[in-house]
Amino acid sequence: MATTSLKSHFETATETKPPSSVEREIGKQGLRKQILRKGTSWQTPLLGDEVQVHFSGHIDGGACLASSRDTGTPFCFKLGQGEVIKGWDEGVATMKKGERAIFFIPPVLAYGDSGSPPLIPPNSSLVFDIELLSWSTIRDITGDGGILKKIIKEGEGWATPRDNDEVLVKYEARLQNGPLVSESNEGVEFRVFDGHLCPAISKAVRTMRRGEKAELVVKFSYGIENDGYEATNIEGAVSSVSNLTIQLELLSWKSVVDVTGDQKVLKKIKKAGQGFDRPNEGSLVKDLKMEQFLRQRELMRNRLSLQLLKVVHSSSFFITKLIKSHM
Repeated sequence: MATTSLKSHFETATETKPPSSVEREIGKQGLRKQILRKGTSWQTPLLGDEVQVHFSGHIDGGACLASSRDTGTPFCFKLGQGEVIKGWDEGVATMKKGERAIFFIPPVLAYGDSGSPPLIPPNSSLVFDIELLSWSTIRDITGDGGILKKIIKEGEGWATPRDNDEVLVKYEARLQNGPLVSESNEGVEFRVFDGHLCPAISKAVRTMRRGEKAELVVKFSYGIENDGYEATNIEGAVSSVSNLTIQLELLSWKSVVDVTGDQKVLKKIKKAGQGFDRPNEGSLVKDLKMEQFLRQRELMRNRLSLQLLKVVHSSSFFITKLIKSHM
């Protein structure tokens, strides 16, 4: 990678910044940011998200550093996990998708007193041109790193399944080193509270929206069944320290309501109603299907009565005629 090409590339990016671009300080340790191009949304990545960026940079007043634009391959890292210098973690956390900005990073948020020999001397300030391409949301569902969920495709709406609901999912579970453990290409239906295959699936599906696709990284303790079934029983391929990777898609679900609060009367909603109003105790409720049945029954009764009257009338006429003939 030629130093001159890197330098000219960075200078070109700097020269094309909008005239109205204003430099601002981030935090209280001297990190400064100047926006070259505004982002396309209002959202910013959160700690733990996997971000994808293009970048180029140089030592302030010195040599150029690496550039992902020269290779054409974006750089990926998990935000706030110490995978990059602090100036990057703090700066990228302020960016929106599609945004491009220059960050002036002081030594305290870069490599400090020690530097990074032989390229970066001690107490060096760094300057980076960073473009935030995209990010994938990663969440620690259990709070202990036991189930990490990476959203591959966003779901629809805002609702998520509850314990009594019946969900329909597709999944593929593999060991961390690749072998297939279990899959359901056609989809499998189960009650969230009861779970399926392992605790991780039911815990994850509680956080998902309809149509969402996610990748789960599951530690062994969340990859065993509640009844004591262990992954070691699956073709003898998994040890007690094995982790699982699960591709999970929430296709749909049916809402199930605990009417009495004691699990004795459960109502499965097959078709959602309209509006928010519900009848109060003592209200007169119309059952459309029952009403239709009653109307049909009344119609049948009327038809039978009419036929019966015709039969009676015909019989009466015949009897009258018979009596007259014998007189």
